[in-house]
Amino acid sequence: MMLESLWQTPGCPEGELCREVFVGLPRFIHTGFYIAAGAMMAVFLLASYMKINVWLAGRDDEDAPELVGATPLKIMYMSIMKLLSPECLFAYRVGKQSEIRRWALNFTMWSFYLLVLGTATVAVDYDFLHGAILRGNIWLVFSFVLDIAGLMLLVSVTFFLLRRYVFPPERIVGNLEDAIIMILLLLVVISAFAVEGTRLAIQGFPGHWSPVGHVAGVIINAVFFGSKTLMALFYIAAWSAHVLLSFGFILYIPFSKQFHMFATQLTTANVKVREKYRKGLMYQD
Repeated sequence: MMLESLWQTPGCPEGELCREVFVGLPRFIHTGFYIAAGAMMAVFLLASYMKINVWLAGRDDEDAPELVGATPLKIMYMSIMKLLSPECLFAYRVGKQSEIRRWALNFTMWSFYLLVLGTATVAVDYDFLHGAILRGNIWLVFSFVLDIAGLMLLVSVTFFLLRRYVFPPERIVGNLEDAIIMILLLLVVISAFAVEGTRLAIQGFPGHWSPVGHVAGVIINAVFFGSKTLMALFYIAAWSAHVLLSFGFILYIPFSKQFHMFATQLTTANVKVREKYRKGLMYQD
């Protein structure tokens, strides 16, 4: 009964739909989340700063004049801007090798960007605007877009896992590091749908605005025989797992080769150096 009471205090005006953050969760989880999120971001930024600093120490000024005098913070800013360039958004270089891989990569990037932007929007709306934006029809459309983005990411990451580890072409060799980042991302998406589905099963919601979450809710409701107490317990576990997996995914990035997502200026410079080396020109005047 105590668990069910956590769902009985509405976070929205009566009769209006809105994004209820931390609904169904004990107060100590709210506090713990902000402490853990702050620590996670501090570690991520520090690790990123240190890694870029090491890379800058070994740069080739002739091949990367744009990096001369650059600081780690400038590189991070340049890299974020590069992520929004047409070359990155549409994966033109990958398309020269495989159109299927290019479109799968496009779906992965677009959906990932949408979900990151959506999460940031929820945080700003909840923490600074007190829910002034994500309510009513805006919330319905917002929910639908993120639901479809989550489905796109689920399908594209599953495609890459199957292509690399189950049905790999001869030229592709899978490795543990790639598997870890993809599996973490897949689990983040699955746990997000578990959280959304459980919330829908307990609260109800216009299902056509969250089609994937609605299907997940129907399954979860059947698994727990419609017991709101059991679903409330599962919700806390699923929400906690989703947060831990998300933090784990973010923290793993600076310590893996996937960090190139945030250091494209450096990796582009490294490609130039490797090409120069292959042509036998590395040490010629």
